[in-house]
Amino acid sequence: MNMNSKNSRAKETGELAPTLARRLVELRERKNLTVKDLSLESRFTKQRIEDLESGLETWLSSTDRQLLARALAVDPIIIQEVEARPRLEPTNDPERYNAILADLTDSILKGVKELDCPQCGNTLRCRVQVGIDMDGQEVYFAKAFCQKCPFVLT
Repeated sequence: MNMNSKNSRAKETGELAPTLARRLVELRERKNLTVKDLSLESRFTKQRIEDLESGLETWLSSTDRQLLARALAVDPIIIQEVEARPRLEPTNDPERYNAILADLTDSILKGVKELDCPQCGNTLRCRVQVGIDMDGQEVYFAKAFCQKCPFVLT
């Protein structure tokens, strides 16, 4: 990023709040939009805007971030830089963490399509990817991602 980009971003943001919730409120108010106005411009429900502004949601998918940024007339990075990404990590209980991932992998490889995200409970999008190993044999990989939080099984 060159200095002109940094300077224009600084002018664009001023001193914005350090949380997604507060930043969205500030950006919405700068455009003189109501929650309803922003929901219409972003194609989000009014409830979703309220959830974001109250801190119930702390992360957006790339597509949702683009829609919201366009409605607020800002660069998407202005929103992304304050998102908090919850993660399923092996910090305190690595055995439980590995067991969760192994169960998800086994279920996906067995053809189960409707699985819950271990982070947020939303339905995961699951598929089996077929690859070829060095000997020309098919290898199967379980893939899953959540559309609501950043959980990804690769």
